[in-house]
Formats: sequence, C-alpha cells, structure tokens
Amino acid sequence: MAEVVLGPIVDATISKVISAAREQINLAVSWKVELNRLCGKLDMIRAVLQDAERRQVGDAAVKLWLGKLRDVARDVEDVLDEVDCERREQEVRIQKQTKKKVCLFFTPSNPFIFRLKIANKIKNLIASIVEINKEATEFGLQSRLASHEPRSNPQTTYARPGYYPRVIGREDDVSKIVDLLVDSSNKEPLSVISIVGKGGLGKTTLVKSVQNHEKIGRHFAKIMLICVSEDFDVKRVLKKMLESLTKEDCSIENQATLVEKLQYLLKNENHLLILDDVWNEDKLKWEALRGCLLEINKNEGSRVAVTTQSEKVASIMGTLREHMYHLQELEDDKCWSIIEQRAFGGSSVRDPELEAIGKQIAKKCRGVPLVADVIGATLSYQRDRSEWVSVNNNFDAQGTSSSGDDSGEWINQALQLSFDHLPNHLKQCFAFCSIFPKDFEIEKAMLIQLWMAEGFLQPSKRSSMEDIGDKYFNDLLSYSLFLDEERDSTGKIKSCKMHDLIHNLATSNSKSETLTFKAGSEGNIAQVLHLNLVDAEEMVPANFVEVAGKLHSLFLKGDVLCKMPNSFKRLRILSCGGDSLWGANTNQLPTWIGKMKHLRYLDISSFQIKELPQNIMELYSLQTLRFMNCHLMEKQPEGVENLVSLRHLYFNEKRCMPLRIGRLKDLQTLQLFVVGLQEGSRIEELGCLSQLRGELRICNLEHLENSSEAKKAKLSEKIGLYELRLEWADRNPEECNHDEDVLAGLKPPSYLRNLTMEYYGGEKCPSWMKPSLSQSFSLNNLGGLKISSCKKLKSIPSMSGLSSLEQLQVGDCPELTRIGDEELALPTSLRQLHIWSCPRLGTIGESMSTLTCLEELDLSECKALKLAVSENGLPSLKKLRIYECDSVVKEPSGPSSSTQVKYEILPL
Repeated sequence: MAEVVLGPIVDATISKVISAAREQINLAVSWKVELNRLCGKLDMIRAVLQDAERRQVGDAAVKLWLGKLRDVARDVEDVLDEVDCERREQEVRIQKQTKKKVCLFFTPSNPFIFRLKIANKIKNLIASIVEINKEATEFGLQSRLASHEPRSNPQTTYARPGYYPRVIGREDDVSKIVDLLVDSSNKEPLSVISIVGKGGLGKTTLVKSVQNHEKIGRHFAKIMLICVSEDFDVKRVLKKMLESLTKEDCSIENQATLVEKLQYLLKNENHLLILDDVWNEDKLKWEALRGCLLEINKNEGSRVAVTTQSEKVASIMGTLREHMYHLQELEDDKCWSIIEQRAFGGSSVRDPELEAIGKQIAKKCRGVPLVADVIGATLSYQRDRSEWVSVNNNFDAQGTSSSGDDSGEWINQALQLSFDHLPNHLKQCFAFCSIFPKDFEIEKAMLIQLWMAEGFLQPSKRSSMEDIGDKYFNDLLSYSLFLDEERDSTGKIKSCKMHDLIHNLATSNSKSETLTFKAGSEGNIAQVLHLNLVDAEEMVPANFVEVAGKLHSLFLKGDVLCKMPNSFKRLRILSCGGDSLWGANTNQLPTWIGKMKHLRYLDISSFQIKELPQNIMELYSLQTLRFMNCHLMEKQPEGVENLVSLRHLYFNEKRCMPLRIGRLKDLQTLQLFVVGLQEGSRIEELGCLSQLRGELRICNLEHLENSSEAKKAKLSEKIGLYELRLEWADRNPEECNHDEDVLAGLKPPSYLRNLTMEYYGGEKCPSWMKPSLSQSFSLNNLGGLKISSCKKLKSIPSMSGLSSLEQLQVGDCPELTRIGDEELALPTSLRQLHIWSCPRLGTIGESMSTLTCLEELDLSECKALKLAVSENGLPSLKKLRIYECDSVVKEPSGPSSSTQVKYEILPL
C-alpha cells in the first residue's frame, strides 16, 4: 500500500480553517485584528505546502514538520468552532428573550471572560504558526502556489433509471455465461454457475450485463442480484432476496417465515439468483443456504450464478468443472477502448499524440478494466499532452508496468496515480469514505451530511453546502471511485458503493486520520480523528480515553454508546443508529450527549426510547438529526426550534413529529409532516420552511377545512421538492366534505417529479392537475403519479399533456368511471401503467396505440373496463398482466409483434 502522504490532508485542513476564520471576521467585532493576522500566517504556510508535499517522501524532518502543522491547524479549527458555537448559543438566548437581564460575572456564558479566553488562545496559536513558518524557511521550502480551483469534467453524464453502460471487451464473455445459464440440457435442480477471476476484472459489471440480457429475461421469470461479500449469513441472503423481489425493506427475522414468503413469490417459476463477491469457504454455510433454496423452488430451470476470486469457493458451492467460468484479462486494445470511452465520452480521438500516449498507458493497465476505467476517468480531466505524458511516466516510476508482478500490489500503485491527481478537496472527501465497511451501500444524502459535519464543504454566495457536496459526489463518481449507484424513480442517485480495491485505496490514504477498529486488532489511534468501533464487540483501543477528546467522528453500536465515558470534547459526528449503519438495542441515551456543543451530525435511529432527551435541544450547532424507527416514542419532541443550525431532520413515526418546526428557517430535509390541531403542529408551520427539498409526505390532511387554510403550506413556492405524498385518513364518505376545497389549495411546485394521493375524499381532481395552455402553471416535469384508496373519486382528467409522465398507478377507487374524456387520455411518454380494484372504470381513452413507450401493463379487478390490448400496437411492451378484467381482450399477436413479452392472463 502507498505511504500516507500528509500534504493533501494539511492543505485541505488549512483551506477549511482560513475559510472559517474569514467567516468569523465578517460576523464578529472581537478578534478581527488577530484573525486577520492568523489568516495571513496560514496563507504564507500554504504557499510552501506543495514543495513540502514533494519533499516529505524522502525527508523525515519535513514529514515531522507537516505533522506539527497538521496538529496546529486542527487546534485553530477547534478554536474557531468554539467561537461559532458561542455565537449560535447567543442567538438562541436572544430568541428566548430571557427575563434575566444580568449574567453572573463568573458563569461560563459571560461574554467578557469568553472573549478573553479566545483572545489568549488565538495569540498562542499565532505564536505556534510563526515558529512553524520559521522552520519552513530553515528547511528551504519554496513557494509553489497552485490553483485550488477544481477542474470540471465535461464528459460526465447521468443515465436514466434502468440504464446500464455497455460492457467494453466482454461481449463474448457475456454470451458464453448466458448460454451456460439457459442451457436446457442441464437438468440439475439449482445448478451453480461460477465466474472466477481476480479483483478488478469486472465480475460485478459482467453479471449485471448478464442480468439484463434478452435471453435471460425470456428464460427466468424472476432475477435477484445479491452482494454477499465476506458476511455469508443465510438469513441475510434470504432477506436480501425478498427485498430484491418486493423492492421494500424486510424486517422479518424468522428464517422459516422468510422461506415461506419466498416460496409464495417464486412459486414454481424459473428464477436466477446471482450471488456477487462470495468469499465463504465454509461448506456447511453453503449447504444450509442450498437447503433453503431447494425448499423454496426445485425447478430444474432455476440457476445460481456466483462471482468469486477463489476457485475453492466455487468448488465448495458445488460448481461442476464445466460450469466454472474463468474470467481473463482484457486485450490491450480493449483497455484502450475503455480509456478512450472514459476520457473522451465516446467521441473519437482527434489528437494523434494523445492517442499514441493513451495506447501506451493502456498496455500498462495489464488487462484489468478497473485500472483502465479509473485511469481513463483521471485523463478526462487532463487535456494537455504533458499531463498525459506525466501519467504515463508515473506508471513507470511506480513500477506498475512490470509484467512480472502478479501479487496485485501493482494495481494498488496504479490506482494511487488516480488519487494523486485528485484536487485536495476531493482527496479528503474520498479518504473519509474508508470509515464505511467494504461493500457498504453508502447513502448519498448521508455522506454529504457527514462531509458537511466535518467542515469539508464550504458554502459560497451562490451555492449551499449541500449543492457543493452534490458536486463533489458527482466528481468522485466521474472519477470512477464510486460505482453501483442506485437511483430513485426520478433518476436521482440514492446510494453507491466502492469497489474493494478502491476501498483499499481510500484506507491507505486515510491511515493518519481514519481507523476501523475490530475486536483483536491493533492500531495506533494517537492521531485518529474518525473512529469506527462497530465491529469492536465492546472492545476499545487501549488508549481510547486519552484520544477520545480529539475525535471528530465516532461510529459505534447503540448499546456500546451508553458505556462510553464523557470524554468527547470535539466530536462533530456521532452515529449509533440502526437506520443507516448499524443496529441499536438500548432504551437510553447517555446524558452527556447534550454537552457536545460541537456536534453537527447525530443518528440515534432505532433506539428504544420513549422521548428525545431535552438536552439534545441544546446542541445549537447540530445540522443533521436522525431518529428513524423509534417505535416506542410516546411524546412529541419539544424545543426543536432551539436547534438553529438544523438543516436535515429524519423521522418516520407520526408521533415523533416535533412541535414548532416552522422556526427552523434553514431546514431542507423533512420527509414527514403530520398536520395537527394544537399550536406548533398546524399546516402553517410548513409555510415557513421555504428551503425544503427532496421528498415530503403530509399526513392527516383531514384536519384542514378549506383552501385558504391549505394554502398556508405554500407548497407551490417550495421549488426544491421533487416528490410529494398527500394523505388523508381512511374515513366514511360523508366525512369528506372539505377534501376538494383543501386539495385545490395544495398546489405543488411545477418542478415536481412524483405525486401520490391517498384516501382523498373528493369526487374530482383539482384544476391544477389538468394540463391547459391557458394556465401559467403545469406539471410538465411530473414523471410518476399514484392515486389510491380515493373512495368517492369519479373521474381523473386527461393526462396526455403531461409530457414527462412515465409511471401511472391508479387503484382502489370504487367509484372511478373514466380516466380522461378524449381519445388521447394518456401521454405517449408512459412506460408503466398499473390499474387495480376499480370495478366501475369503463374507459382509459379510446386507443392505446399511441403508447409506443409502454413497457409494463398491469390491469386487475377492473370488471367494467373495455379495452383491446394488442402487442402489435405496443412495440415496447415487455410485461403484460391481466387479472379479473372481463371485458379486456388481448388480441392475437401478428407476425411483427415482439417475442419478448412476458404475460399472464388469469381468469376468474
């Protein structure tokens, strides 16, 4: 592994400190002179950092100097953070308008004493920095100021959901593996096909291409892809299978129940189970899983596909020799094709010099597509010939071009070249990701909030911290350092993963700051800022108490948290919840949490607590608070308005909604709002939250009585919202007299991508749902619409004008008689149409022949619906299901119809 290089870490820290200092200069009257002097000294040091980074590899004294500078920069950061915390606390005091006018002179909140203490700290820090500057001069460090502006990559593109890039150079491999899987002569129940190859050859990408192959789609009714990694647990695999089929989180813990559910879903159909990245060498574990799989389905046509780096693993899983596929390295020209694709976005190379250099680099990738992909992404940011020459020469300098090295270390060295070319702000964001376990699904929003808590994201006049974090995430994605991105129905990235070798790269470049401590492991944590104790099994490092006061991030299990001492003075991140990373099995929180005034990110999800401790409401710097799945909580949290820095709030239990949430002016994430009758829970609380973005679910809308009241939510002004769910309670029809007027006042923003309405009690839809040329407002960006359990709804307006609509779901509407009142009732952009339990629905438009993009059609329990379905008229159709629809007729397929359609027509 590469030696830890301190330069980028120190540069990023100093950049962060200078930005924070200048912010305080603009905000505070005190210490302006001292802070300006501090910034000047830091700027002088930053000028020689590039030279120090170059010399530290061979000069131990320079490396010690960098370590000293890093420690002083951290101390400056903590002092500035202390100033910021005090400022926020003063804001809350002013808001509360405390009756007590005079503060005791010797209390901690006395402003004079605080200013005196900070002034002394800044004075001492300046003296330390002056001494460090003096040492830099003695070392002869030269000023080599470089541009710190990140370069943009014009080749970055983002695909729509369901899109998978073409696998370059593996077409023949895909074809051969597909043939093995669909081989009709293989009569063995649950036959195992194993793909064996070393890390970086693209096994995961390959099986995803296999998964989406036309032959596979025709042969297997259900396909499940599970990332197994080192944790080969039977129950975990079964749960992942169920989640893959239902697209929902699985909370079932009983193995027999899991098997029963899978039996029902898979029935007697052929299915393909792909187990990716398997390391298990325990035959008993495989036999236990195989027994469950055979119990679920014994069809001869069902298959298990495995990817592994070990032939032994493949043999243990019962792979026959003829069913073991060994993946080989790519040819040099294929590696060049990958580099060309990544570096130039698919356009043909016009510079013959760059092409010649690129082909030399391709040879040094030695047939490993991961290396070619990452290096190609790096070259996409380089346009000068000298930069390509530098990358090529660096291969030789690090010895990566030697074909005699089969240890795999050369891959780490090759990937290090890509890291070395990252801007420093991306280096620290990427290195931080080593805090997560391998194969961990990293939630994008969570990662950005963690970066934000650590101060990696500095806002500008035009961009918020979240916007900058989004850009950094996309940059790392374009560098091919993130992969397997999962997208929501709107095409936005929800999560990603890191290849094991990329994770090793992050770990090797973060050893001085980040450590994952496991039971029985050893490690020096003297300089560690970010510590993961999740797998420590209640074992902590020997000198934990001594270093706890320096930690910035702590990840651990909830039941371990309560045993921790109150030693955390600088903690910015505390993650011990079960929602995002690890489980929590405790009903209490330590009282010292409320004293961590630097805390910016707190996750206590799945704690079995009955109420949020009141002292949490004194964390004035807190930006993100997560308490998902706190099912035992009985009392609505009070005092949340004191969290003046809060930007992201996560909870999913109705009784957990805090009161007076409208006072959080900077709040951006609020996924659930429960309309109440008491002060602090009424709909106008939403009206004050102009910065909301992302998803929002509004419940208990039956408490509203008219349009004027509904308009107080100001939904149409929240342009950052892209998914909205409106819910009423399930009531008797005679209790729904106000619903139409209320819904008219809940007009969403025009940028909305997904809209859901449940238990709406009106007979018709509001005017804002009807596309009209005469209206300035339209839902032209709407991609998904779901209307369900609307007991009185009689009609839905024509949607032919919703040009972006791809998914329409209508169900459990017993009075619904028609969708649209014209021939073109549905938009031509529609890809999925699902209608169920609408017994009086008679028409959805006179013709479906315009739905040329429709891929899935599912009609059930619509006895009055008159419709003729022809595959010839639906050229994109892939799945057709008709159930208990007496008047729906499937016309015979003509010679031009697709042969790919899966359909089932289930009679009464």
